[in-house]
Amino acid sequence: MSKAQIAIISASTRKHRLSHRVSLHLKQHLSGIGYQTSLVDLNEFKIPLFEETIDKLDEPNDGLNEINKIISQADAIIFISPEYNGSYTSALKNLVDHYPKSVFHRKPIGAVSVTTGALGGMRCAMQLHDLSTALYGLTLPQALLVPQVHKKFDIDGTLIDETFIKNIELFLNDFLWLTDLTVGQRISFTL
Repeated sequence: MSKAQIAIISASTRKHRLSHRVSLHLKQHLSGIGYQTSLVDLNEFKIPLFEETIDKLDEPNDGLNEINKIISQADAIIFISPEYNGSYTSALKNLVDHYPKSVFHRKPIGAVSVTTGALGGMRCAMQLHDLSTALYGLTLPQALLVPQVHKKFDIDGTLIDETFIKNIELFLNDFLWLTDLTVGQRISFTL
């Protein structure tokens, strides 16, 4: 039996973004243990401002179509966002609003919040949990909070603070347990 497909959504579109380092690391880590991973880097896609869900647009742009394919085929999703003003990025909200809830229904969704400060973005993680629930995803209670990201990962996503591996493993153990448990258990759903 092949392992699950996981979509990682890297939600920052800023220049010199630090949260993308975590996205790169998790993709490398998950691929290294046999999971099929797709990294959706919102900085690479030109997503229009939300007007209507993709299924109601006459001509969705190529980025929306490509991301739709990735998310639809994924068995589970990880949202990775820096904390902006106590929440996640507007780019992430804009992205998910383009898709019907059926794309996320009953898929495990993990929350990863990133900051340069000491707390790791607890408020962002809580907001990501609320978003996951609103999308009818299976919200993983465990979040990965990444404080002082610039001291934990280098620009290529390599972990430079080896003590942080415990946090990553605690998060991934629960996320992968739920993902593996639910693969093949989804049924079609339309809202």
